[in-house]
Amino acid sequence: MNAAKETYTSSELAPALGVTERAIQIRAKRDSWPFEKRVGRGGGNMYPLSTLPEDVRAAITLAQAKAMETEESTAPKARAQAADVVVPDWSWNKAKAKLRLVSEWRSYTARQAQLGRNVKEATGAFLLAYEAGQLLPQLRERLGQVSMPTLYRWDKALRENARDLEALADKRGGWANGLKKGLGQIGEDAQQAFLAAYLQPNKPSLTLAHRAMALVLERAGLPVPNYSSVRRFLERFDSYNHDLVVFQREGMKALDDKVGPFLSRDDKILQVGDVLVSDGHVMNFLVINPETGKPQRMTLVGWEDWASRMFVSFEIMPTENTQAISSSLFRACQNLGRKPGAVYLDNGKAFDNQYFSGSADMAEHDGLYLSLGIHVLHSMPYVARTKIIERWWGDFDRQCSRLMDSYVGANIDDKPAHMHRNERWHKDRHEGRVPTLEEAKQVVAEFARWKANQPHPTRPRTTPLEVFTAGRGPGFSEAELADLSRQFLYRREVTPQRCRIKMLGCEFEAGFLMGINKKLMAHYSYSDLSQVWVYDEGRLLGVAKPITTVHPLAAVLGTEFDMTQLKAKQKENAALVRGTVKLATQMHQQFGPAAATPLAALPHMQPVSERRTTFIPKASARPMLEAVPEITSEERSQLEAVRQRSLEAAKARPAYAHRERFGSPLERYAHLFEIEVVQGIALTEEDAAWARKYEQGEEYREVAALRYDKLRRLYRKTA
Repeated sequence: MNAAKETYTSSELAPALGVTERAIQIRAKRDSWPFEKRVGRGGGNMYPLSTLPEDVRAAITLAQAKAMETEESTAPKARAQAADVVVPDWSWNKAKAKLRLVSEWRSYTARQAQLGRNVKEATGAFLLAYEAGQLLPQLRERLGQVSMPTLYRWDKALRENARDLEALADKRGGWANGLKKGLGQIGEDAQQAFLAAYLQPNKPSLTLAHRAMALVLERAGLPVPNYSSVRRFLERFDSYNHDLVVFQREGMKALDDKVGPFLSRDDKILQVGDVLVSDGHVMNFLVINPETGKPQRMTLVGWEDWASRMFVSFEIMPTENTQAISSSLFRACQNLGRKPGAVYLDNGKAFDNQYFSGSADMAEHDGLYLSLGIHVLHSMPYVARTKIIERWWGDFDRQCSRLMDSYVGANIDDKPAHMHRNERWHKDRHEGRVPTLEEAKQVVAEFARWKANQPHPTRPRTTPLEVFTAGRGPGFSEAELADLSRQFLYRREVTPQRCRIKMLGCEFEAGFLMGINKKLMAHYSYSDLSQVWVYDEGRLLGVAKPITTVHPLAAVLGTEFDMTQLKAKQKENAALVRGTVKLATQMHQQFGPAAATPLAALPHMQPVSERRTTFIPKASARPMLEAVPEITSEERSQLEAVRQRSLEAAKARPAYAHRERFGSPLERYAHLFEIEVVQGIALTEEDAAWARKYEQGEEYREVAALRYDKLRRLYRKTA
């Protein structure tokens, strides 16, 4: 029963007294209760509270108290949860539209009442204009069709809740009951079964996980949600637990790459030359291999300055190897004008070996990197974001490689059309010209030059070239440059001939090669063949340059420049010949005339009178005996000590000659294999330990293991 009132009907008194409405009417008539006629539809009697009997008033008071207690205990929890539940934006916007419509309807009916029009007629006219789009068209698009009972229901909800806007909010979606926003409420059992099937490292599909969940629920006799509900549940679950989904399905690396936090590095702190970053990248177009003459995808090894983002140097070669990395670093030091403070290297097989580690053989590699004061850092395995040079590779592939005629694509899906099967139309129109190594170098150099003049990514209003130029070092002296070339560049044995050496299809000349007829060691770079450093057993002889050609008929058809060039070359060659003649003259003066040479002592070169030989009888042809002094005991002990030391030194000395230098670890292993297996000579402890360690390395397993295992079995059979 509601709060106390002045009058009550029989229907309101019946629950308080615990009797029927008819019993109240009979008692009121029998006891002559005073009443008032009820105005309105249905009529009836209204009994004033003050005129009712005492027991009736007491029953009314008791019923009101019980009703208040019941209302407090059974009050709906929605209002108590209103402070904890967030109304979704879509429901809130819809509630505001409803409030606007109700307010406009109230204002309209109030104005029409002043004109003598009843509320029902005014409401009908209001809704007619609303449905026709003549009144509040924006609300019509948002709320759709609204009936008169709906309008009255919204108005009542506002009045009963003190115009609280939340009373008009749409309760669909479960948000009012404390559930998450959105659909996909499939129940705890279904959630556990589905997540147990879906969150697997094998990454099962949503369809497969739904089938597994349905099978589990059917066996347990539980209802099975449909596929759409499960899909909506997964979307809602992933929106709040994306890290859990990625980690359980893809692993820790995917969690770090896609979801986990990361550090932002401020490269503005770095100066030019502080850090050089290097990496190898297989180019996506074919290049002619100068060694084999066949096209292949060459490896591009590059060095980039971190501070300026300048592509400092590069090397193009068949495979990623340590010599190419060092050769490109030599050119990077040349362009930088000083040694870098640190190098940041990839974690690939060519970078991650003893060539760059602290355990490297410094005597063999002549103190490479570490002895030069260059700190070596390696990136984390399979983490591309640690190397800033990866972005340069991506730009090169997207903006340069795809323009080459010999482009083959980064993967199978990226292949050009002419490489697919049955693409005759494209194959007929594809020229497919493969560039040479020199042409590929020019392409990379031109792209690097263009890239260096683009805006710097982290230093506004500057370019990488401007930043790099401002921070270059003073350069190297000739002696320092020669020392770096001996340590970093490629090596190849060459035999000079007529002041020239031939290698890689090119000819190089130098005056210091005059008269040398033995094998020398040439140090060179594939990417810069403008000069070659020539060494003789570790001693620098000089720098050889590419040959300079002259006009074949300079005197007749050539220009003044051609004649000047021809005379300069003739003068240079004549100077070399004069040097040889001068040296021969000095030797002649030193040896004297021909008669004084040892050749004059030959029998057939002597005069006839001097050629006669005097014979001595055999009996008298005996050597003259001389007295031999006796050896004292002290001298004998000294001689014995010297003999013992000689024997010990001979035992300690290896039975084979030990080379001091090798072009590569594989060359050293081939030398030791020849001694140990082919010649059958035991290796020293140092060489044997090195050979066994090299056989455990990755380079031996991938490159040389098959060949040397076959040779070892062959020599064992023939032994």
